[in-house]
Amino acid sequence: MATQTVTSAQSNSETKVTMVVRYLLAFMMIVFGANKFLQFLPMPPANDQVAQVFGSLMLMGVLPIVGILEVVGGILLAIRKAVPATLVVLGAIGFNAVLFHATLDPAGIGGAVFFLGMVVYLAYAYREKFAPLFK
Repeated sequence: MATQTVTSAQSNSETKVTMVVRYLLAFMMIVFGANKFLQFLPMPPANDQVAQVFGSLMLMGVLPIVGILEVVGGILLAIRKAVPATLVVLGAIGFNAVLFHATLDPAGIGGAVFFLGMVVYLAYAYREKFAPLFK
């Protein structure tokens, strides 16, 4: 009986941690996704390569699409709908953010690694939903 209580308490703790990470990631995605349209957060000065890449992404219309995916993904995480599918999309965005910062802007890699780490944590927390993909 005591073992069940401890196990139950541990699963509640893990659920609370997962919930906090999910809400934090949702908040980040809504804020940073909306910033791609409203530009309310100042951008740090960019070197020539970063400015060229961002200019190209804006010209091609990629950044607004990423912004929409981030906002929609944040909303879906916040209301806990389609979380595994949302994590797949946000994982791709996070992986590309890490690669971008690793190659062009190493000083800003911390936020990208934190973002990708939260996605990986949530994917692990929802691993039972991904299990059929690996059978």
